[in-house]
Amino acid sequence: MANILKVTTPATGYENTANVRTNPEMQNPVHVQGPVNPDKVARSDARSDAASQQGEEALQFKFETNYDNFIRQLQKMPSIAEELPKLLSELSSSAQSGIQGGIAQEIARFLSMINVGPEALQSMLQNQGAAAVRYTGAFFGLLRKMMNETKSVELRTSILNFLKKYTDMAESESIMQDIQRDLKEVLQRMLPRQREEAAEMGQKLISREGASQDQQAENLKTLKSDLLPYLNEYISKTHDRGVLRDTVAHMADLIGRYENGQEQNVLQAFRKLMDYQAFQKVFGDIDADKILQILANTEFEKASAKNQEMDQLVNILLRGASGEAGTENAQAFRQILEAVILNESVYMPLLHLLIPASVDDKMMFSEMWVDPDAGGGSENEDGSRERMIKGLVKFDIQDLGFFDLFFLYGDREDKVSMQINLPAALEKDEEKIQADIRKILEEHSLRPEEVVTGSSTVSIPLMEAFENLKERKNSINVSI
Repeated sequence: MANILKVTTPATGYENTANVRTNPEMQNPVHVQGPVNPDKVARSDARSDAASQQGEEALQFKFETNYDNFIRQLQKMPSIAEELPKLLSELSSSAQSGIQGGIAQEIARFLSMINVGPEALQSMLQNQGAAAVRYTGAFFGLLRKMMNETKSVELRTSILNFLKKYTDMAESESIMQDIQRDLKEVLQRMLPRQREEAAEMGQKLISREGASQDQQAENLKTLKSDLLPYLNEYISKTHDRGVLRDTVAHMADLIGRYENGQEQNVLQAFRKLMDYQAFQKVFGDIDADKILQILANTEFEKASAKNQEMDQLVNILLRGASGEAGTENAQAFRQILEAVILNESVYMPLLHLLIPASVDDKMMFSEMWVDPDAGGGSENEDGSRERMIKGLVKFDIQDLGFFDLFFLYGDREDKVSMQINLPAALEKDEEKIQADIRKILEEHSLRPEEVVTGSSTVSIPLMEAFENLKERKNSINVSI
């Protein structure tokens, strides 16, 4: 048979390799990422774990942590205080095609809710601050003190377990709403007959505000005994291992939190704390049955009940992101919503506040970041450190322009250093504005150490105002 492929066995000794010139780059390819060997210093290559921190990365495969990704998203985050007022003003002042009537009414209602006088701005700011932090007040202050002073690992674990159950109980209404959103997504991906059966089970769920314990128990029974087993069986039969399975898995996690937050579980966790002598010394013979009443009347719960403006704003963002404000505006709403969520991330070490207000028929939207323990203060005579508070405020005033305000406050002498960047229309009045700011600070018993002005043409980046955001990468290095 003819040897078509010309397969031969080469004879040795005739390779003539001495005259073959090798490509030095192929012998030591610098564009290839070599393996990491901690036992020796390897040759240089394209690997750089710090490349993700640079502006232009050559690496396609990232060696970054979750916190690296958080920092990258912060750098690309739009300014809510600058973008949202323009979007709302445009939608409320013009009738655009593709905008549903429902969201137009929601925007009008929101604008009427934030229509306040100058004297109400302070109370609105205080209410936003109280509604931003859940664990405030005397009760949580005592728990925090006990966590810092006790050496008992068991007591620490019990306190954290109680706080987790309390958080799930406080968020039970939101958890149920998330479960129903997941269920809606699941139903859209099921076959018609099974979809009807699952939808019938979902109609038994009670999600209205203030659902009683018996109603919550019925919800839990429906979810655990009927709906979740049915969905799991459907996935097994159809072999749907995509988005449907992931959504059902997320539902299962939410159901676990919903069960964890039942009142009897919170009471059980608190009674376990009462068994510790260190806990009894601080709280005395407190009635465990009254703990639910104490938790329902914390500063956070009271402020949250009054925080209807922000609830309305979030509702508008959700509906706008889903396309109800027009397809062309959906992406803008989605970016603003992502910025709001990013500022509530567990990685964000700053207090973040949003202050929407309409004063004298001029809409103003303010966004604030505050670091209550910025550090860097001078040392006191007793060896303690002066507390330094650092803040960045961005606000947009209708028909006037966009402002940036950065400040440093030292509590020992009530001294304040401030920089305010002004829109172009006010740059000619810089000296007067500086004098007015100094006067306002002095009227409030604050000592203006330095007041400077600048142009708001280029907005102050969050990463520049709080340089410790990148420094925290050394202590937070969680990756998946």
